[in-house]
Amino acid sequence: MQNNGFLKTREIFAIALIFVSLKATDSTPTLIAQKTQNATWMVPIISFLLILPSFLLMIYLLKKYNDKNLVELFEAVTGKWIGKLLGLVIFLFCMSALMFESRNYIDQIKVLYFHNSPMEIMFFLFIGVVFFGAKKGIEVIGFTAWISFPIIQFTAILVIVLISGEVIIQRAFPIFGSGLEQVLTQGYSKAAIFGELFVLLIAYNATKESRMFRKGLLLAAFVGLIEIVVFYFVYITVFDYNSIQKAAFPFHDITQFISFGNFFTNIETVFMIFWLFAAFLKFIILIYFTAWIFGTIFNLKSFEPILLPISLLTILGGILPFNSGLTELVYHERLLAWLSLFFIAFPIVLWLIAWKKGELKA
Repeated sequence: MQNNGFLKTREIFAIALIFVSLKATDSTPTLIAQKTQNATWMVPIISFLLILPSFLLMIYLLKKYNDKNLVELFEAVTGKWIGKLLGLVIFLFCMSALMFESRNYIDQIKVLYFHNSPMEIMFFLFIGVVFFGAKKGIEVIGFTAWISFPIIQFTAILVIVLISGEVIIQRAFPIFGSGLEQVLTQGYSKAAIFGELFVLLIAYNATKESRMFRKGLLLAAFVGLIEIVVFYFVYITVFDYNSIQKAAFPFHDITQFISFGNFFTNIETVFMIFWLFAAFLKFIILIYFTAWIFGTIFNLKSFEPILLPISLLTILGGILPFNSGLTELVYHERLLAWLSLFFIAFPIVLWLIAWKKGELKA
């Protein structure tokens, strides 16, 4: 389970891109559209620009403390206990992402394809597959992400190409939707949608050279942003501003428009297969990195045994909310707003502490 430094740039790139870009296919655009309407596609750009300086600052600090991962960096800069507290915040962010997002994916699968199946059984099956995938370790996860990367990206591009005939550019206007102030506010409060980039920093030493990790992660961050913006733009130009607010599962809704004639029907099911495979990979990565963070906080020699209790907690936390719409549109939105401030501010505080201690001198 422990890292042996065998990952390559391409594997870090594939892991990070799959991990981040799936924000384009969940219910996040619907959440953003509640306030920004047809300017939804602009929000990820603002969020990314706000969080990017802090993320680059973290990369800089990790480069200075070359033998540290994310949690070890916290402890080196702020001291043991404060560092562990910061690590715990990241861990809780991971757990909340596991619970909220897994429930969202299960709701999509149930509503769209398995109406009569018990949600609890579907949850156990979904997280069960994720658990056994995570047990294979970081090298197998990285290899699997890389070999599946081309087909996942091809499928995403194919959806964009096939749906392009339904795009009406005029629906992107007025360009600022419900107003520039609202767009800027949502851009700030949704900055945490890119908080998963910080989670990946726990694997900073997972490559033979740290330069390989930085190159793969930064490239994936920019490519992931482009994919998210393109999909969000397609959503708001295929649907009008009223419809995008009510589209609970916009990715699956646009696949309903795709047709190859009368002979080939239910084409959306084909795209669902690849979407579901990408979702499994995303949660395998997330649950593995969550356990890795927990193991580092509590100085565990092996964090493999933590995967099972984290999986069970994910199921328990995911099935508890009776009203998933209220959970997504109220509680999840508030959590994103609180964490956005944290991810923007804490790297700056870390840098100031390290600079004050004189540890950033060349």
